[in-house]
Amino acid sequence: MVAVKFSSLQISAIKLALFGTALLYLTGDLFIWRGPTWRLLHQQDVAVAENADAPAIVYGEVITQRHLDQFTEQQNHLRGRNDTPEGDRIPMLMEIVHDTLLRLRSRYNDKNLPDVTEMAEQEVQRLTSRAPSSEIFDRWLASQGLTRQAYTRELAARLKDMHFLQRVIESHCRVSDEDAARHYELIKNSLVQPESRSLRHIFLPTLGEDVELVRSRAEELLHALETGADFASLAKKHSADPTSAARGGDLGIVQNTEDFPLPELPLFGEKALPEGKFALAQSRWGWHIMLPGKITPARPLRFEECKESLESAIHSAQVEIAIRAFRDSTLKEAFAKKYLEIHAN
Repeated sequence: MVAVKFSSLQISAIKLALFGTALLYLTGDLFIWRGPTWRLLHQQDVAVAENADAPAIVYGEVITQRHLDQFTEQQNHLRGRNDTPEGDRIPMLMEIVHDTLLRLRSRYNDKNLPDVTEMAEQEVQRLTSRAPSSEIFDRWLASQGLTRQAYTRELAARLKDMHFLQRVIESHCRVSDEDAARHYELIKNSLVQPESRSLRHIFLPTLGEDVELVRSRAEELLHALETGADFASLAKKHSADPTSAARGGDLGIVQNTEDFPLPELPLFGEKALPEGKFALAQSRWGWHIMLPGKITPARPLRFEECKESLESAIHSAQVEIAIRAFRDSTLKEAFAKKYLEIHAN
């Protein structure tokens, strides 16, 4: 083989020719036929032009009206409602925008997310169980243009996004003992252990029964107790409250709070039943033969008693703030780079 040698002048001429050819191609691509290079540089503009009716475009990804309709219907299904309330369309669209921004961050910034396929499959199974039948759930998916497999993949992608988001915000969501202590000092006057007492009862329901006949039976049981009968034995045999009956009528400690299910029973206040004395009282459910214990007065909660609850509340607030900050920052960045277009009214 004969080696061909070029002079430096010839090499320069070749380079100049190649450069001229490339420049000529780029000129045609950018200004005449709008080829791949032009489309790459104007991806956002192309997306807007070709999808003028799309509700939003996020980094070149088009959020179509069909996508918004599907998402809205899915959310209505999960929330157990048939129609979307007036004014919810824009918030629904923004949820898709935020989800898309999160997915892009997750895709390009973290390649070590866990495999969540099994978790997604379990969630699909849970949603299936909420439907009247498996066939009806599959028909609903089909109406959204989805198969169960595709829906599972979609959920798995969302779960991965959540794992990524958790990693992003975890450094901002750490509660120290000092944080909990400071919060306790701010709200300690409102942290009160309500008055409480132990209670045992034998319950005789009146629903569908002769009220006076039930009362007569209750009075007989009360008389038996006052003459020495064993409370636990009578409760196991006669009480219609299966949970407490199995424990000899023991209801444990009840507190004087608004969520106590039987507020009409005279357990607290000026007319509170005395400690250790059998009593008969009527509630809206029936008759109760009660044996109340000693009343423990209300008192302020000590820090150690509510530390865990305080830490949980502070952490929940931190998570909410961190997620909102992340969503706001990604949204502002996309707007600033002109990679986000919102066209919905």
